Amino acid sequence: MSAPEAAQPYAATGRAMPLLRAPAETLATLSWAFLASTLHRIRRGEGALLAVNLSLIATTGTSAARAAAQALVSTLAVVAMYAFNDLFDAPADRNNPKKDRALIATYMTHRRLALVAALVMKVGTVLVCLASLGPRAAAAVTGVMIVNVLYSAALKGVPVVDIAWVWLWGALYAAVTDAPASLLVVVGLMTAVCHLFQALGDRGPDTANGIRTTAVESSALTRYVVIVLSLLLFVSLRDAVGMGIALTAFTPLAIFFVTRTPATGWIATKVYFAFIWLYLLGNVGAAG
Repeated sequence: MSAPEAAQPYAATGRAMPLLRAPAETLATLSWAFLASTLHRIRRGEGALLAVNLSLIATTGTSAARAAAQALVSTLAVVAMYAFNDLFDAPADRNNPKKDRALIATYMTHRRLALVAALVMKVGTVLVCLASLGPRAAAAVTGVMIVNVLYSAALKGVPVVDIAWVWLWGALYAAVTDAPASLLVVVGLMTAVCHLFQALGDRGPDTANGIRTTAVESSALTRYVVIVLSLLLFVSLRDAVGMGIALTAFTPLAIFFVTRTPATGWIATKVYFAFIWLYLLGNVGAAG
């Protein structure tokens, strides 16, 4: 009897209380994982979409109560989407050195429960948005949640479509705010360009896992997509800020050709977008 009793983790106490704490501990672990998915990206220089929304909220002149609700919904949406991405990608991310090992292990251990929790958080975010911001913003949040799921589940490995889908992702996410449509288009394009440079850095792990992103498909296709995105950005900026500033839209294309590594290109592109975004925010009236 002594050996079996020693194998029981709670036999020494003779109480059921630790067993009752197990669900709470699992919930706490998943809560940490969901938050860590966002914080890990922020530490790596990702998560710019949340900063974009917060900057839009600060400059569109909405009421304090509505601004607070928009900030809350934007934050909840980012956490829910990044958590779902990391959860869905956990099996493949075991081969990606840029990913957090402890986070992947948590998602693999609690995969089914984490999926339920992520979906519940998505629905909860939509309901919070509907109650605080109304049907228009709730429709945008619903749309971006659907885009998030379809990207992870089916479209991440479809060349060209993956980039177009990420454009839609960025535009819908920014639509949570009261920003004009012209700015939403620009947000989508910036998101797509940054994602493409990031995907270039993930070609090794994606190829190993059989994920055919645009970056994996071919260098020529990647180059053509960068050209198209730069042209679209130029058209989007021309009416908002004039021809001179709009011509800088080809900066990502120049970065693509002159940088030696995808990581350098990704950082350089984000720096360019930071400057152009600040300029746009100073001309919101013209952009609208």
